[in-house]
Amino acid sequence: MANLPFMPFWTDAYLADTVHLTTEQHGAYLLLLFQAWRSPDCSLVDDDALLALQAKVSPARWRAMKPVVMAFWKLDKRRKKWVQKRLRLEREKAMERKAKARDSAVTRWKAEKKSDAKALRAQSRSTASRVTAIEEKSGDFSKGAAAPKKSSRDVLMEAFQDV
Repeated sequence: MANLPFMPFWTDAYLADTVHLTTEQHGAYLLLLFQAWRSPDCSLVDDDALLALQAKVSPARWRAMKPVVMAFWKLDKRRKKWVQKRLRLEREKAMERKAKARDSAVTRWKAEKKSDAKALRAQSRSTASRVTAIEEKSGDFSKGAAAPKKSSRDVLMEAFQDV
């Protein structure tokens, strides 16, 4: 699974920037965005065969659409990778949010005492299922306590007594 399985997607900005794309180009561009999001450095390798495969188009179709689709990307010639400033910025923000959430959870759980788990377990036991000895003898379960469960033998014995 990806380190960040959720990618923020600003539909208004996307549609404003990509109004000129065909349906096929939209699909290829989105697939490349998703692929880059999954990589730690938010980039794509500069390899046309791999890019065509990731965009789910034939190499011939890729050659035809590459200039239009990759106009949204910048080639880092030193690293031989395609990068996109906005995607990288969104990934950095997402990583910061994830780190803050993790730190907050760690702080919250460190503050809890280990004995709290035992206390919670004791509190969760329902007093409604407990029947006092007096209630059991008198058959008075009106205080909210549940009647004790009868065994199948007791149920059969009661049924035959009525006959």
